[in-house]
Parts: sequence; structure tokens; C-alpha cells
Amino acid sequence: MSNTMYMVDTKDIINVNYELLYICKSKFENDWHSTAHFHPFTEIFFITSGKGSFQLEDNNVNVSEGDLIIINPNCLHTEKSTFVNEPLEYIVLGVDNLVLSFPEDKSGYQNEKNKPQYRIIKYVDKTVILGYLNSLIDEISKKDYNYEVAYKSILILLIITILRGDNNNPKVKEESTNKLSLECMKVKNYIDSHYSQNITLDLLVQLTHINKYHLVHSFTKQVGISPINYLINKRIEEAKNLLSTTNYSIREIASIVGFSNSSYFSEVFKKNTGNSPKNYRSQA
Repeated sequence: MSNTMYMVDTKDIINVNYELLYICKSKFENDWHSTAHFHPFTEIFFITSGKGSFQLEDNNVNVSEGDLIIINPNCLHTEKSTFVNEPLEYIVLGVDNLVLSFPEDKSGYQNEKNKPQYRIIKYVDKTVILGYLNSLIDEISKKDYNYEVAYKSILILLIITILRGDNNNPKVKEESTNKLSLECMKVKNYIDSHYSQNITLDLLVQLTHINKYHLVHSFTKQVGISPINYLINKRIEEAKNLLSTTNYSIREIASIVGFSNSSYFSEVFKKNTGNSPKNYRSQA
């Protein structure tokens, strides 16, 4: 009798607690609204069909079928379809308790620690990745016996497959979530929902019960931009959308996105985009 035994080195076992928040299929249609945003969790996109682009912080990256995009928490992004006859389609997962540390020699938005915050991986053969994604959707939609164990296991296999398949070997890193981080996300979510209103630092301090200096310092460190500049960027992004998709006057758009003075709106818009609102609309 011959036996070959393989022992598991338990000291190398890593406890994983990835939490799948959602998984959904999306397809570009006429009601698609593309607005820059970010999340307190990681998103994983897999392009199943079509062509488009991802705005990742200050970088615009073209994507097509077979591309997988990993976006770490707090990385500003949005996605757009490029061609009407090749509409962008993708499957996206929101995964909590997962943050990846990417090699610094790859292109990608650098956070305050000079680490890339996203990665594009191109798959020639998308069979394996798509198989895991479809299995996840199948388990969650059917909710058969012990489906929770099944989909969590599939999620872990998917992440391991992605990590092994990337030649540059991104690594999972530990990221603590403390009270201040949660409060910063409260500020971000408040701005996202109320950007058209009169928002001041004093108001945000009242909302979070955090010292003004610490709030600005922490928000800037975690998000990469101060709360007020984030508010301005949010207003400008929404203004760009309105300029491109509506016939509202510039004065009306300024008011809708939270500027009380249309002249100041035009000044800020040009400073941020390099174009006046009028010129931006004519080129859109």
C-alpha cells in the first residue's frame, strides 16, 4: 500500500471575512446616468459585452469584453458606454472587508500613501471568471439549502482566482474601519444627497460631532480631497451632466446644483474643467 500525504501548514491560513453586498448585471440604455462617485467598499466589474470607458479619479481607461476592473474603497469612479451599437454590459460585485494592495509600477490612481487604488486585468479566456459570477447569481437568486455557505465559498474562489491570475500579484491587505472612517463616509453620503443645498464645514461638524480640524484632516487623508472640494467637484459633475442632457439655462443649472451666483458657478466650472459652461455644452 502506498500513500502520499500532503500536510496543511495552519500558520499560513488566513481568516477571510469577505462580505458580498450585492451582485448585479448592468447594460447601457438611454436612462443610464453616469455620475462620479465612490464607496466605502471594493467593487469588482467584469465586462461581459460591448465597449466603454471608466473614469478612475483623473484617468480615463477604455474597457471592452473580458476586462476585469477592481476598484478599492474611496476611489472616485464612473463608467460610460462608448458605442450605441456595442452597448457596455457588465457584472459588478460590491465586496466589503476586501482591500487590495497593488504593485506601484502599474498605472492607477495613487492615494495619499502613493499606492494604486484600482487595477485593470484583461482576460483572453473569460470562461472561468464568468462561471464563478454566474454561479454566484444562481446561488443568490435561487436561495437553495445552505446557499449562504455556497455563495461565500464561490466568492472566495473568485477572489483567489483573480489574485492568482494577475501576474503582478496584488495582495489582500488589512484595513481597519474605525469610528472616524465611518463618520467621514457619513459626510460623503450627506454631500452626495444634499449637494444642492447650502453646506458648510460647520454643518458637517454638527452632523458628525467631530472637531473641524480632525474632520478635514481625516476626510482629506481617506478620500484624497477636502470635504468642501469634494462638494464642489460633486456639483460640477452634476452640472456637466445637466449641460449635456438638458436644455436648462446656465443660470438654472447653477441654482440646481447649489450655486447661488451664476457668475461664480461659471468661474468655478472653468477652473475645474478648463471650459466655460457654454463651451462645454457646445462640445458635449
